Amino acid sequence: MYKRQIEHLLDDPNFELVEHDLIDPYHTEADEIYNLACPASPVYYQHDPIKTIKTSVLGAIHMLGMAKRNGARILQASTSEVYGDPQPESYWGNVNPIGLRACYDEGKRCAESLFFSYRMQHGLNVKIIRIFNTYGPKMNLEDGRVVSNFIVQALLGRPITIYGDGSQTRSFQYVDDLI
Repeated sequence: MYKRQIEHLLDDPNFELVEHDLIDPYHTEADEIYNLACPASPVYYQHDPIKTIKTSVLGAIHMLGMAKRNGARILQASTSEVYGDPQPESYWGNVNPIGLRACYDEGKRCAESLFFSYRMQHGLNVKIIRIFNTYGPKMNLEDGRVVSNFIVQALLGRPITIYGDGSQTRSFQYVDDLI
């Protein structure tokens, strides 16, 4: 995240910016936790796949531990990538556990499993959202995701790149609808 995107919040007395790597434990008091940690862009998560997996898995473990200690509700931001090819929600998924994208989607799948295990074993109040391809203001146009790629190519007058045979589908959501 770019700090300039939240500059308007920095002087708000009800807002506190904490910069911390969730690979390391974090202790604070909270009654609600929103675990949004993990780069979603292939450009960033493929740069250091081991750190990406650690962020998803260890980050989930640390945030779940904090939720358990505080009796807090916790939300996990997961991804449509856990399904593999686009499928209905009843489909359990078909992903490549050793492919280039595996560090992201397998890390998120493991985090989901941890969340449900904490719910079953400790009665934790957990929620999981599977976020699809989100677009909107303040997007990083160089993050390598499909919407930003399309926008940049269109603005530059270049042909729009379609990977595969063109029959694949994607679900998109505007950031306000996600929120």
